[in-house]
Amino acid sequence: MQVIHCTETHLDILSELFNEYRIFYEQPRDVPACRAFLQQNLQQNRSKIFLLLDDEGRPVGFSQLYPSACSISMRPYHYLSDLYVAKSTRRNGHARHLMNYITDHFTNLGSQRLTLDTATTNKIAQVLYESLGYEREEVYITYHQVLTTPA
Repeated sequence: MQVIHCTETHLDILSELFNEYRIFYEQPRDVPACRAFLQQNLQQNRSKIFLLLDDEGRPVGFSQLYPSACSISMRPYHYLSDLYVAKSTRRNGHARHLMNYITDHFTNLGSQRLTLDTATTNKIAQVLYESLGYEREEVYITYHQVLTTPA
């Protein structure tokens, strides 16, 4: 397996995988919007995107992380917003390989931590994350307020 640090040259491949990821979370199919979103993230250096290729060089997954900073530790960290492995290639160690890669990558960059969320119903992902040493949040409560876009 090989992990590629994505640039705009990978947008066509990424757009399809990102679209599949969004469909998994019950969003409508919209490859052009996916491409535009990813392109903007890459152009503005808003996120780091990694593409996973299998042993035959086929794209099978990706991860997208957003930089942030921890005021308490006064160090940068990264939020793992998206992790996806194509349905047809699951249960082959791809997600674990990609997670280990990004852990090593951001450790070497001096990040304080990786933080992620997953759906309460995504038990398979929870087992993976916990097997990799991630700890379920027990101290803090997360709140969200969905904002409406002004007309």
